[in-house]
Amino acid sequence: MALKRAIVLMFFCAIIPLSAIQQSPSPGAQAAGSQASMANSAENAQIRQMASARGDEMQALREDLKKMRALVRQMETNLAFVDSTQTPLKHQFQLEIDMWRTLIDQMERRTQGNSR
Repeated sequence: MALKRAIVLMFFCAIIPLSAIQQSPSPGAQAAGSQASMANSAENAQIRQMASARGDEMQALREDLKKMRALVRQMETNLAFVDSTQTPLKHQFQLEIDMWRTLIDQMERRTQGNSR
């Protein structure tokens, strides 16, 4: 009987410290959690910064497109003052205006696609 008590007592003495060790977080686990938290917050800050920069880029692109549209309108106005007969030079100017319109339209489609 004394032997059984001694075994049971030894068993409980061994289990109590083990359960205390398992319940308290180790310093290594706390450090790993802290590092993961810092990495996550740094990543979130970087994402916010990239979104802000992208917004600034999109706004600058829209402003550039407005300027380009105004310049194409000026080119068209100037072309109207060129001789009324169809010359190779007048045709070349018309082709350039068409090319610029195509490029501007393409850029506007990209800005609309990126803003969604």
